[in-house]
Amino acid sequence: MFIILKTVIFLLIINFGNGFLISKFLKIKELDFLKVSLCGMMGTIFIQTLVAFFLPLDCRVEMILFMLGLSGFLWFIRGKDFTILAFRKNLDFWFWMFLSLILFLGSFSPYLYDHYSYYVPTINYLKETGFVKGVSNLDLLLGQTSFWHIYQAGFSDFIDVNFRINTYVLVLFLIYIYQNKRPVFLLFFPFFLIFIQQPSPDLPVFILTLVVVNELIEGRNNTFILALSLFAFCIKPISFWLPILVILESFYSRNFKLKSLIPIFLFGLLFIVKNLWLFGFPVFPLSVLDLDIPWQPSKEILTYSSQIGLMKSYDMAYSYQQISEFNIWQKTYHWLMSGYKSAFNIGIIFCIAILGFLAVKRQGMIYKLIFISVFIKFAILIIFSAQYRFFIDIYLITFFLLFKDIAYNKTIAIAVFLSVLIAVLFSFPGFVKHRFHMGKWMSGFTASQLIRPVEFHEDSYKSYQLGNLKFNATRKLIYKTPFPAMSLYWLKTYEYYNVFPQLDKNGFVQKKLTSEERSELRKIISDLEKSAP
Repeated sequence: MFIILKTVIFLLIINFGNGFLISKFLKIKELDFLKVSLCGMMGTIFIQTLVAFFLPLDCRVEMILFMLGLSGFLWFIRGKDFTILAFRKNLDFWFWMFLSLILFLGSFSPYLYDHYSYYVPTINYLKETGFVKGVSNLDLLLGQTSFWHIYQAGFSDFIDVNFRINTYVLVLFLIYIYQNKRPVFLLFFPFFLIFIQQPSPDLPVFILTLVVVNELIEGRNNTFILALSLFAFCIKPISFWLPILVILESFYSRNFKLKSLIPIFLFGLLFIVKNLWLFGFPVFPLSVLDLDIPWQPSKEILTYSSQIGLMKSYDMAYSYQQISEFNIWQKTYHWLMSGYKSAFNIGIIFCIAILGFLAVKRQGMIYKLIFISVFIKFAILIIFSAQYRFFIDIYLITFFLLFKDIAYNKTIAIAVFLSVLIAVLFSFPGFVKHRFHMGKWMSGFTASQLIRPVEFHEDSYKSYQLGNLKFNATRKLIYKTPFPAMSLYWLKTYEYYNVFPQLDKNGFVQKKLTSEERSELRKIISDLEKSAP
């Protein structure tokens, strides 16, 4: 907890300081603590992304960003104008209670599968090399490289070595709640607490979604809110409906300005160029707008990826061939009735129905625009990959709009009870593990967490060479395996589709295997399977 507190304090200073510098440079006024910090965060990520094209995001980059943020923070202190910190008057005992829960729960071991298979491998390769052309040819997931993991990589040498950056984000959101006196947001805290042990991009997207919608309801739409919505999209493209909502509201309220296009152009261009360099297409994982870039993944792997995405919509209960033979009514029926996740899918339908009801019954065009934007998202995802986890933000928005005026005392009672319950489950995870077969990497409470957060052990790896590529391989999770690394899963996938990554002009491409190379790959797979887990 002590080390996480250090991380939170450093990031509060750095992001606020960088945001203060940016606001002075751009002459932005009427910013509060959260907006200044988010401004600093966006500016930092913009710099980190540019740097990653040329240099690794190592301690040199981290030190420069730290010095910039500290300079901005000292400039703010020297100005002696602390009106931006007026939220301090609203803080009470429960604020410090929630802050303590964040630090406590953030110290538990990461338990999400993606932490070991995607988040940390992405962060590690960014620290070691920066952007690698065609890195998706090595491991398709690395082609995604979310802005959130770029941000994490740039602070992971000494400020946040344990990858607990989400604890800082939740602290920032807690400040926003008390600053804007929106107690309903405290009801989301128990849910958000399960994302702070790992650098999941879901949490910042959820928080940005709630902030953007709240600002629009409060009538505070401006260029900065548009930038926040686009920022959420760059972190995770499934939030594409947010920029649509902000732009629609701007046109309706007639406050849309051409200068609003500047953040769209800058972040949008950087997002597309990043994806083209790493993945070969403008938006990961979609193989649309084909520019015939030489380092695109093979068509076989792209087809495989899209088929898996569609199968996951049905909880992997049906093969791609079966799904492709469904008519529209069969697809709808099986999507609503496939496995235990069908309950979430049915819930999504109810949420959209509720948003439609609110759009009709409540005054204010904003409710209608929210419904239109959410429905656009629903319609598009149904076509490509209607996985329930892609719709969680719809649940959050629906809940917020229904209970946004709930009293503070009621929210405190519910939020504290559920948050403490989450803390108990993390401290004694046996119930979750044995009853629901979840939380494989949950470790329970240990006294050492009071100082240092719990870390999972690293998988062993073996080194091989096939063609001109020397690589490290693991039986299961890549995690912190030195780059370039592949899991047994991807080795088997490449063997099945008869392709394999090779080095080409400081990057990776996928090439067809010769009969000798395929035989050698089979030997590598067999050797790796025999190695100790």
